[in-house]
Amino acid sequence: MKIKGLNYLFIFLFSSLFIISCSNDDSNSDNNQDDDNSTENNGPQNNNDQQSNNEPDLSDDYEFIPPSPLQIASIFKKAGLEYMQGLPNSTENADDYNSKFQQSLNFGVYSSDLAYCVENEKYDEASQYLKVIRKLGSKIGLETVFQNEDIIKRFENNIGKYDSIVDLLIYVQENTDSYIEDNGMDDLSVIYFTGAWVEGMYLGAKTLNDENNNLGILLSEQMTIAEILIGGIKHIKEKSDDIYGLQDYITDIVDTYDNLESIKKYGDEIDYIDVELTNEEVQLISNKIIELRENLIQ
Repeated sequence: MKIKGLNYLFIFLFSSLFIISCSNDDSNSDNNQDDDNSTENNGPQNNNDQQSNNEPDLSDDYEFIPPSPLQIASIFKKAGLEYMQGLPNSTENADDYNSKFQQSLNFGVYSSDLAYCVENEKYDEASQYLKVIRKLGSKIGLETVFQNEDIIKRFENNIGKYDSIVDLLIYVQENTDSYIEDNGMDDLSVIYFTGAWVEGMYLGAKTLNDENNNLGILLSEQMTIAEILIGGIKHIKEKSDDIYGLQDYITDIVDTYDNLESIKKYGDEIDYIDVELTNEEVQLISNKIIELRENLIQ
């Protein structure tokens, strides 16, 4: 599998709202430790043997685009999401994530929270999220990326300078992308990308009200990304119950969306740019996103 980052910035900016985007089917392997097999309460759980019979043939011909803080910040800026105190995942929760699955997933969650704070110029909060990301990074095999203590100092020295902060986040992201690709950690990308995507969807669902005419369109655009995530998760070779549960949660969101009356009437001719969901339908999808996110951060 190939990993790509900032080369797809402009594709990303015009393809979605809430957080991150990728172009092709996502990831394949999972070579992580046995603690991935712990069964955290992160979604509906399935029997592994039963599911494995339905797995697609695995292939290395996948391209995955990890979330970039610059991309995340740009999406927030375009969407007009306003900062809501207490909405991001608390940094105090980081010490409660003991399994590799939880740590990888919330590495992505906190990455989105970092960008959310930066875009809203909450630099003190952003500094804390950067420290938490470094802490979780050291637990999931990315300690080399964050071993330079100067990263935090550079961030704090540039508080209030938006462009400088973004440049620093790009630097961190490029190092993360390169390290993951060079060390064959593609499965990690799928998990933390999913965490970042879910957090972005959550922030959007909680911040934008139901009467926003664009919210239904934005949710619709994200369903295409959700389908890509499902494909990426399916191509992880060794899945724990947690990973199956995550796959089930996202599949349920997509299935619910596909069965909305506003969607079924379009049939195969659907154009997400023209989709208008009712307030009730937006609330239904938003509630499922919020439920998923709340399970992921427990």
